[in-house]
Amino acid sequence: MKKFMSLAVALVAAVVVSSSAFAATTSYVAKAVFAGSASFSFTLKNVANDQAASLIEWTSTDAFNMEKGAVWVRADQYAEVMANITKANANVYMYTNNVTDSGIANLKPNYWSDADGDHATYGGLVRTAGQGTPEGGQYRGYVPVYFTYSKAKNADITFDGTARFDDTNWVFDRPLADISNEGYVEADNTIASLNGPTFGVDAETGAYSAPGLTNNTAYMYFFGGFQQIIGGDSYQTKIYVKEVLE
Repeated sequence: MKKFMSLAVALVAAVVVSSSAFAATTSYVAKAVFAGSASFSFTLKNVANDQAASLIEWTSTDAFNMEKGAVWVRADQYAEVMANITKANANVYMYTNNVTDSGIANLKPNYWSDADGDHATYGGLVRTAGQGTPEGGQYRGYVPVYFTYSKAKNADITFDGTARFDDTNWVFDRPLADISNEGYVEADNTIASLNGPTFGVDAETGAYSAPGLTNNTAYMYFFGGFQQIIGGDSYQTKIYVKEVLE
């Protein structure tokens, strides 16, 4: 009996020693990878007939406003913006680069004021020809431009110079910014990002889109604030739509 018990103890000891001598650790990776996708299109069309267009222009006589005090006139074209983005770090920005594109040496800025003082801005249509030497500046140098993002196509849409934040009908107004503007931040000029067309950008929560868009499509209308226009004047700008689809 004693011999059996002694053998049992010895056997247990042998098992313990064997397990310790040949122990091994193996690791395994568990992961889930979602590639996501990003597709975007920006298509200009005529408001009058929905036919494709290649430029944005104002031909309404309402824009020939010789008085002081802006009259806001919708351009003859709008943009159909489709964005189906399910990938992080995929964004689309819209801006102008008037300092470079105007062809005016030492282009002078316009200014806007707030509680912090005056700030330089080069945004909008730049006067390119007409009476006097076009050089930008605050007096007749620019026509400010706003774009209106709308959830629905609306040929009768208007703008009065005061930006709307209408999250019932989803109509939002934003200024067309220039990259040389004082305080310009590219992210503030996002027009498409995760979840679709970007109706606005919040400093804390980032870009946001309208719910329930049909085919991930929104409609963008352009409004110019015309005043003190003189016959022979010509204003223009080049609008950039920059896709960053990483």
